[in-house]
Amino acid sequence: MKFSHLATTFLWLAPLVLLCVIAVTIFVRRLAWRYPLFLAYTVLLPTRDAILLFLPYAQHSYSTVYWWGEAGAVLLSLGVIAETIWHLIAPYPFIRIIFRVFWAVAILAGGASLAILLWGNGPAGPDLSLERIILLQRSARFLQVCMLIAAIGLMSRLGLTWHHYSLGITVGFGVYAALDLALLEFRANLHVISDNAFVLLRSSAYNLAVLIWAFYFLRRRRVSRVDHLPSTDVANWNDTLTEQIEKWYRR
Repeated sequence: MKFSHLATTFLWLAPLVLLCVIAVTIFVRRLAWRYPLFLAYTVLLPTRDAILLFLPYAQHSYSTVYWWGEAGAVLLSLGVIAETIWHLIAPYPFIRIIFRVFWAVAILAGGASLAILLWGNGPAGPDLSLERIILLQRSARFLQVCMLIAAIGLMSRLGLTWHHYSLGITVGFGVYAALDLALLEFRANLHVISDNAFVLLRSSAYNLAVLIWAFYFLRRRRVSRVDHLPSTDVANWNDTLTEQIEKWYRR
């Protein structure tokens, strides 16, 4: 058996196993209510690939399940962008208002673009549905990269740390999206990598994203125990405060 076939099989199976483990961990840690869209994403891809195992590779049914599953994954990833942004800006009411306005504008713009795509000339190709899914996929990748850049830029201003689940999800999607867009550019326009290398590198990029998510969700969380509270002398605090108030009234 060729090394490329073994590598492709491993790079296909490894993230599926990790995604199943991540989904179980989200349930166990009671994070499903907090990240329902990301949970749905981790469940959708293993389910789709499990179905593909029982379908003939060269048949139309295989292609249909794969690409419509890919479209569902792209739509869920767009929802995950909104989900993670909301958790990152939740403590800041003013930014939440800006986010609602921005998201409403983005939905309107996306709907208008989709309408133009459906009723206009649209992408050229033998399978228009496939072309539209690919276009949607690349648009989602671009948004994920922008999300990663924005999250890194706002970390210090919003008081975020790298331990935040939402940042882990963002980093995973952003890193994969950046690598995927770069690989597409190298293959489609620059023609510097072969088809086999493209498949292996793209799978490796996705495995890296899943490893990032696994690191955030599977690692043990340190819980600092508080054995006792620091001792305070309330009487002295009261006397000192009373003394300061009396001095203020004597002015």
